[in-house]
Amino acid sequence: MHSTETINQFLNLRAQGWTLARIADHLHVSKPTLIQWSHKHQSELETKRAHQELSAQATSQASNKLRLEHLILFHKTLRQELIKRTLQNLSDEEVEALATDIQHQIEKLTSPPSEALSKENSFTNGGKETR
Repeated sequence: MHSTETINQFLNLRAQGWTLARIADHLHVSKPTLIQWSHKHQSELETKRAHQELSAQATSQASNKLRLEHLILFHKTLRQELIKRTLQNLSDEEVEALATDIQHQIEKLTSPPSEALSKENSFTNGGKETR
């Protein structure tokens, strides 16, 4: 007669995907006995396999999330470096013009629609369009 601990070890190893031959060698239990245990504890074994699969999926998702966070951070760092290098090649006047243009775009996006239209008109000559 085998102990409950040995049967539980069998169920855990089998749920992890171990072969009957490998488990037999590891636990020093005959394959026919393991086959009997498989049939006798089939529902428990299926439950353990399902838990094992869910655990593996959760681990994989957590790993993917962490990897994605690292990739996003690295991408952001690369983009910042690219901008820094680009700005170093611009004259002071070009940087100032770019800053002014971006400020106008920010104002358009952050102003209420009616206010944005009046600001847009104030950038034209005397409130008159110059088209």
